Amino acid sequence: MSPGAPPLPGLPLAELERLVEQACGVALAPGVRHTVADAFERAARACGLPAEAMLRRLRTGDPACLAALVEQAVVGETYFHRHPEQLEGLLRHALAPAPADRPLLIWSAGCATGEEPYTVAMLLLEAGRGRAADRILATDVSARALVAAREGHYGEWSLRRLGPPRRERFFERAGRRLAVSAAVRQRVEFRAHNLVRDPPPGLGFDVILCRNVLIYFTPERALAVLEQLAGALAPGGWLLLGPVEAPLAAPLGLEQVEVPGAALLRRGTGTQARRRSPASAATATAGPAAAPAFADAREAARRGDIASAERLAAEVASRDRCPEAWLLLAVTAEARGDDAAALAAVRRALSLEPGLAQAHAALVPLYQRLGQAAEAARARRDALEALQGLDDAADLRGVEPISAGALRQALGAAGAGLTPATAGGSRR
Repeated sequence: MSPGAPPLPGLPLAELERLVEQACGVALAPGVRHTVADAFERAARACGLPAEAMLRRLRTGDPACLAALVEQAVVGETYFHRHPEQLEGLLRHALAPAPADRPLLIWSAGCATGEEPYTVAMLLLEAGRGRAADRILATDVSARALVAAREGHYGEWSLRRLGPPRRERFFERAGRRLAVSAAVRQRVEFRAHNLVRDPPPGLGFDVILCRNVLIYFTPERALAVLEQLAGALAPGGWLLLGPVEAPLAAPLGLEQVEVPGAALLRRGTGTQARRRSPASAATATAGPAAAPAFADAREAARRGDIASAERLAAEVASRDRCPEAWLLLAVTAEARGDDAAALAAVRRALSLEPGLAQAHAALVPLYQRLGQAAEAARARRDALEALQGLDDAADLRGVEPISAGALRQALGAAGAGLTPATAGGSRR
């Protein structure tokens, strides 16, 4: 097979597209479908097979050949500091103004070989957030790309937009390549994730980047992915798409913030978390029951099936205005040892129901573990205020029923050693 030539006369491109979609959920847009032929050729070479044999094995579902085709079809080009005008806007509007004592939760979706999330980590350091417990979750469908991202070694082509100051500050020499420094690397976690088939890997993100990924999807598939991304944003959170992808998000009603040479999208803040009077707090705390589908998520959590509980709660949270679902997501995040995600989920619950006592109480131990004593004390005061006017026997809304009196007693205990789980636990 000569480079650039069709690897097989009459290559069934439509069939190859279906194989890619079945394997990883990616449905190629019409404008990039020609790339599947190149991907097939590269995959055949990687497997050491002639085109005819490669096609036969793909049709029989050979796992190695399918994996090779997917890897070649979905891995695109990326480099450090891509679309710099947009990144500077993100730095100015979202990263630099963020309170230093509140960790940011950021998702780089379709991170490829890691240049984008590492770039964001550099921006956080440049914004003076070196001591903040910010977390960047970087995901991709390609196992090969994630291996390269975790290794963090890059050549000149990936670094072509970085000047000497950033190279000297954020990289170390590794033979003929440059390795990302530990200060940058420790802020990024890489994880396998399929944007089409998998639910979001978390909720309440302050920033989501999904740039130059949606161009490979059909418009219908791209809009479905965008709805998932927008639903995973915290109120006021920022979404960054590639320059040609922003119009795809028009049906979502996100605010467009113009910056020089680029645009950022922002989710509205919705209901503001205003302080309520004791009477209104009582109404909110002992108000309507959670969405019926929430019961399935709670039952999964009771069985110890954390993955199912998280998936079901995320579905309820994205569909219904259900603060209890967000509290359950805080429980599952804590079970995974992810306090930052738990904190974001509790805040999301409070954005829907500012007077929810169990949510305020759940913040207390989270802030304590993050070393934010003042915030923990404030959360405890807010929880007690939300309980004003309620009888001790009144059941409170949350993951599990607990009485107002039991929560008052827990809040008054030395150290207020609550967790999202115990704040929503059964009465004793």
